[in-house]
Amino acid sequence: MIEIVKVDHISMAVPVLGPQIEFLTRVMGFRFVDQFESPEGYFGANLDVPGSSDLAWEVLAPNGPDSYLHRFLNGVSGPGLHHVALQIKDVDEAVQTIRTEGFEPWGYEPATEPGADGDDGRGMVYMHPRGAGHGFLWQMYTGDPWHASDPYEDEGERTLGIVAVNHLAYATHDRDSLAGWYERVLGCQTAYRSATDSNTSSGFRTTVLDTPTRQMRFEMIEPAGKDSFIQRFLDARGPNMHHITVQVRDFQHALAALAHHKIPVFGQDTGMSDGSAWSEAFIHPRHTGGMLVQFFWEERPGIWE
Repeated sequence: MIEIVKVDHISMAVPVLGPQIEFLTRVMGFRFVDQFESPEGYFGANLDVPGSSDLAWEVLAPNGPDSYLHRFLNGVSGPGLHHVALQIKDVDEAVQTIRTEGFEPWGYEPATEPGADGDDGRGMVYMHPRGAGHGFLWQMYTGDPWHASDPYEDEGERTLGIVAVNHLAYATHDRDSLAGWYERVLGCQTAYRSATDSNTSSGFRTTVLDTPTRQMRFEMIEPAGKDSFIQRFLDARGPNMHHITVQVRDFQHALAALAHHKIPVFGQDTGMSDGSAWSEAFIHPRHTGGMLVQFFWEERPGIWE
């Protein structure tokens, strides 16, 4: 098992950096930290995510026509969520875990002693989407955290008012198989599993897992039948991250903020669980830089699923 110290950041790739930074700060309430240029052919920006999740956000954009990011942006997965970065305890342990699963690690760099030449001594390894990553890219490193910031609350008048990143949802043909992978490889623990017959053929079934650090969750969603929108996603994109879900402080405030920015929502719903209210809605990827965003509010902690 790979021992996770911290879920460091979520990364997305877009064609141009500036408009995405503007959306994340003006609408999502993220806090801009810095911008950089990589010799590997891309521009990047680091942002802090508001609330209790202790997560950072990274935006990548190609620098020139030969950037490898063009393959992602022009492929079935782009633009949108690109990878998740994990700070781990031991990179060699991660390599062994990946190989035990029957895959070869990608981009393996063993940890070294930090040197005076600027080498920070980090160990690094990736799980490639076409192998151990099961459709998604995972970046893992050892050493000090890349992103460390003081938690802050989004109290902006025209921002969503995010209080936490709740989960990333992964579309898969077999939720139990993938959930087992998350448990064996990443040390996650199943928190909720919907019944096998709990949805119509046009819907989906779900399994939700806690990360070892409890910063966020991962949700496995499988189609309940051939008419499911998850099946359509799988047919078009294959197994991959489907959406990100955030919790907001005030649902009406979030709706008003999006209306101010002329961003429509869809799938809006409200309900009651154990006598307490909840509300949810979605923002289409065309308005977010390529990722489907779900946001919700709950009257009492833990009643929304």
